Amino acid sequence: MKKGEFFEEEASLYFHKKGVPVLVSGLMLRSYDLGQVDICYLERSQQKSWVLKIIEVKSSVYPGKIQLRRLLKSQDYLSRVLDLESKLEVKFCQKELPSLSF
Repeated sequence: MKKGEFFEEEASLYFHKKGVPVLVSGLMLRSYDLGQVDICYLERSQQKSWVLKIIEVKSSVYPGKIQLRRLLKSQDYLSRVLDLESKLEVKFCQKELPSLSF
């Protein structure tokens, strides 16, 4: 298993425990020329409303301009379809240690 895959699997377990996991079809997103999302879940805000959290897991460098633009378009699309506030976060894997440090 590659370090990035290990990190994404660990991050998925960590974040999905924080809320309600949301499965988003990469095929559907690609059909609209949107970016695929690594992790997506619903979390309650302090005001008790749901917030859609989208996490991009990176094992190397920050997302490129095109990838970031597609992810932001995905965030906008999912937020409008679900009529929810959304937040996009990028999480990085340290090269030395593939363990989580969230």
